Amino acid sequence: MKLTNIALGLFTAAAIFMVGCSATQTVSEESLGLRKTSLYTESDAMPVKTEYSKKAAGESKLIARAFENAPPMIPHDIEGMLPITINNNSCTGCHVPGVAESMNATPIPQSHFTNFRPDTALASNGMITKEGQEVENTSDFKTVGKKTAMVSGTRFNCSQCHAPQSMSKTPVNEFQADFRADGHSKKSNLIDNINEGVK
Repeated sequence: MKLTNIALGLFTAAAIFMVGCSATQTVSEESLGLRKTSLYTESDAMPVKTEYSKKAAGESKLIARAFENAPPMIPHDIEGMLPITINNNSCTGCHVPGVAESMNATPIPQSHFTNFRPDTALASNGMITKEGQEVENTSDFKTVGKKTAMVSGTRFNCSQCHAPQSMSKTPVNEFQADFRADGHSKKSNLIDNINEGVK
């Protein structure tokens, strides 16, 4: 009797296993990755060639910002402008306010002429002080910008955030930016709302 129950249990388990295995769906290897090509060859996986605008600065068409306060894309050729250093920045020749308007260039915003790094120190009691104030949670400290005469030392490397836009065929972007005010698609208002959401 005991042997029959064990055999019946094993038979039932085997039957369930076999039915479960036969019901599994086969997935093709080509559908596993993002590129949708064979995993065994690179011949079909070559990316689209990246081609940047060859138009000179001033001759190119402005590229719309992706979202409010997004770093604008560089619409012109940057051959010979890199590398950018704190002492050699070709971008400032056309983009500093006052010059930018006459060059029909996007002016560097006020946020780039502001040092947002608070003076931070460790007090003798072990507390962190920012701008002379003891703070328990450093993320709650409101940013206090200090104006600078030149582009801030934290903002001199333009290509850290701004990049040329490839003119190659790319996937369709269906994202729709929602700008809070007219003109924000063409200029930054970050200096006005840098502390937005901070208690």
